[in-house]
Amino acid sequence: MANQRIPGLDDRGVERVLSEAVGRSVHLTNAIALGASSRETPWRIDVELDGAPMTYLLRYGSGCSRNEVLALRAMAEHPIPTPRIICWDEVGDALGVPLFVSAWIEGDPLLPAMKAKEDWAIDLYIDTACALQAIRSDDLPEGAVAQLNVGESARDVVEAAYARFAVRDDLIERSHRRLIERQPGLPEIAFSNGDLWPENLLVRNRELVGVIDWQHAGFTDPLFEFLLPFFLVPELRGLGIEERFCARKGIDPAVLPWYHGVEFFDSLAWVLKIGKPYEIHTEESLRTDLEAWLSAS
Repeated sequence: MANQRIPGLDDRGVERVLSEAVGRSVHLTNAIALGASSRETPWRIDVELDGAPMTYLLRYGSGCSRNEVLALRAMAEHPIPTPRIICWDEVGDALGVPLFVSAWIEGDPLLPAMKAKEDWAIDLYIDTACALQAIRSDDLPEGAVAQLNVGESARDVVEAAYARFAVRDDLIERSHRRLIERQPGLPEIAFSNGDLWPENLLVRNRELVGVIDWQHAGFTDPLFEFLLPFFLVPELRGLGIEERFCARKGIDPAVLPWYHGVEFFDSLAWVLKIGKPYEIHTEESLRTDLEAWLSAS
């Protein structure tokens, strides 16, 4: 019977694929699911390369993302540190399922330091967001832009959310109408890793050592992308971070309330669609937030 540490994958098969990719003898010593174990789950795998310890990140099956591979290839020569691709089998020729392995970046997520209101962490988050969003199409390899996610403007987010509502009650209709009527001038879409979340920024000795999770990389509304942590982490609100980012980007901070309305509206659509809360936000809390937003806007 095949030895399986990762459900559906044979240890010996993984070792063989990695050995071929790195040109050295590989022995798998440990595998840890980074979340609930499934074919969508990324795995940390510890191996020995000719007896020397090494760690990789492995995705397989439906957890693989062609967009992530394209983005990491595009970022390979960029100064912003990103995981190096070790192997990519898109169709599953080797093990019967798609397989993606990248280098493991050892570091601490930035979020705890931001929640502790450490100035260096806040500065690093703003600096990294601005550096990513400053990447132009011409800065990426030829053909990369055409293959990456096109992304959405904040108006696109509003309309996509409106389309997800199976039932559009009075609150939904009033909120949608207000968002359209009060829409400010929107910034141009910009490059992003697609999940600008502080846990995806890894640091060591207060320096950025890696930006991870590129499955949704592409071009999107820079302010909507930046605001996600402040929507989900109450400790980050009221510190002036959103306003500082606006100042760096040349965006009028007066647009922030409108973007907060977009967040409430979009999140309510998702909560109703999936039937469960979105982090700290429930259907009831989001409806309350939307009513308060309508009263204030």
